[in-house]
Amino acid sequence: MKFPLSVPFTEDLAIDLGTVHTFVYAPGRGMVVNEPSLVAVDKISGDVVAVGNEALEMLGRSPEDVEVVYPMREGVVADSDLAQKLLARFMRKARGGRARFSRRVIMAVPSNISSVERFAVRDVVKGIGVARVYLVDEGMAAAIGVKLQVTGGQASMVVDIGGGTTSIAVIANSGLIHAENVRIGGLDMDLAITEYVKQHYRILIGERTAERIKTEIGSATTPPEERKSVVKGQSLVESRPATAEVTNFDIHHAINGVVRQMVDSVRSVLEVIPPEAAGDIHDRGIILTGGISLLAGMDSRIRSASGITVSVAESPRQSVGRGAIALFDQPLLLRRIARNVSLS
Repeated sequence: MKFPLSVPFTEDLAIDLGTVHTFVYAPGRGMVVNEPSLVAVDKISGDVVAVGNEALEMLGRSPEDVEVVYPMREGVVADSDLAQKLLARFMRKARGGRARFSRRVIMAVPSNISSVERFAVRDVVKGIGVARVYLVDEGMAAAIGVKLQVTGGQASMVVDIGGGTTSIAVIANSGLIHAENVRIGGLDMDLAITEYVKQHYRILIGERTAERIKTEIGSATTPPEERKSVVKGQSLVESRPATAEVTNFDIHHAINGVVRQMVDSVRSVLEVIPPEAAGDIHDRGIILTGGISLLAGMDSRIRSASGITVSVAESPRQSVGRGAIALFDQPLLLRRIARNVSLS
């Protein structure tokens, strides 16, 4: 894609386009967009009614002719058209009306993205005012975002647990020693909670309610004491609104299978990496990033299973985006780790 010299450009942008949430960063301004990756669509006309926070307000409360959807699934593009419209709105907001185009965009993508998925990202970005886009592994971006020395010779491990995926990256010498992307995340926990409440309390709850109680009383480990939360939904017995009081033991039981898969994936990576890298990680520990790393007991659950020190990054939801925007100040590293996707 070529733009005439008269076209007004704005600054570069870095984008963490996640399954559940999107962050956009601009140099010198930091985070300029922080909204859910949601789109509300008119079922009849196909027009986009709302995106981001406005679409979230409609989730579970939208009119019959409006559907609220996630254009991204498991960290990759599920609906190219809607993903492009979502990203176009967010980028317009990020630019703040200062210009119509961006010279360069860095996008964080899951580890081991396939060529088909890479072209899907290309199609999403194409046509929304970007001259050049770089795709970087989200594990590498997260490591840079938490200020790990990725160019050094000692290996580091970062586990980024998001809404749709769990990305595990082992990094040294500006590259990936091993990268694993497991397509399971916070949304799977929400579905497990919804199903548990349905089966044990005979109440159908919505996505937002499941996410809320996961955040409030969810735990990756067996809770030390009982805590409760009230859920509201639709009774499956009497077909009317109903409430129930669920406990943190309920929610732990509901999500335990999902947590186990995440933990097992970390253990599997530790088993296949070179011994020298494993020794470095044993000494340096594992860093958790992503929103689900804030789930109570997630760090201790991985620590118990691996025997390695585990710590949660500061502002873990923003680690990937912060790392991506920092790459504009490290052009040599950017060229080494990024895949430059042509938009012509």
